[in-house]
Amino acid sequence: MIHILTLSNPQSADLFVNYMATKGVRIHAKNENQQISLWLEDQHQLDMVEKELNTFLREPFHPRYQAASWQAGDPQKTGIKYRPAFSIKNMVQRSGPLTVLVIILCILVFIWQQVVGDYNVMLHLAWPYEESLDFEVWRYITPAFVHFSLMHIAFNLAMWWYLASQTEQQLGTSKLFVIMLVSALFSNWAQSLFTDSNFGGLSGVVYALIGYVGLTGIRNPEKGIGAPTGLIAFSILWIVAGYMGVLGDSIGNAAHFAGFLIGLLMALWDNRHQLSRGS
Repeated sequence: MIHILTLSNPQSADLFVNYMATKGVRIHAKNENQQISLWLEDQHQLDMVEKELNTFLREPFHPRYQAASWQAGDPQKTGIKYRPAFSIKNMVQRSGPLTVLVIILCILVFIWQQVVGDYNVMLHLAWPYEESLDFEVWRYITPAFVHFSLMHIAFNLAMWWYLASQTEQQLGTSKLFVIMLVSALFSNWAQSLFTDSNFGGLSGVVYALIGYVGLTGIRNPEKGIGAPTGLIAFSILWIVAGYMGVLGDSIGNAAHFAGFLIGLLMALWDNRHQLSRGS
């Protein structure tokens, strides 16, 4: 058998297996480390499968795939095991150490803010607000761990967990660490040009992951990471709306744009060989 692709989403794998079954193509699905690997039985069908796969990855939510799943019958026949409902245990199992560590740090900093106030925390963690603080190097990163409302931290951590967990599982902790470090530094610096040191939040890093994971999933899906097209489009519209003033003055537009840009650039660099083969 020939390995075709490894997917992190069991529903997507199920839809593609059932869709190809309606075309007379038998694909085997194997559960491996909470990922789904797809294997083609007949190597003579490889060209057709690759063509169909490229179309599927561009529009995985097209109605024809759901219709094919119904036509093929019970989706459990594919052998794909679906993850249990959300739980803390399941979240930890699906996440690497860095993903969990960042979540814990953000929550601890948020609790600290509630106890002593935002101002007192920012005295220690904010971007350098005077020259004497320039050598306190942690300040160039730590604004990413500061959040100013429950909704702010909840949204950022949900997006971080979704994007960082798959990145760490598929590409490793060191790769996620580099993306986080570079994007935090770059997005914080960009935001400091417009709001001095009065800012915080993980959204710059989250936007970098949206750009990195989204572009990598499109250009090199074999790496097993990806972001829905709708999420990428919404993120871009959010940046545009922020610069148009629709979202108010408290939105970190510079951090969002800088994070998204650095994420795209890092994805282009990491997938440069794939891009050259595609051209």
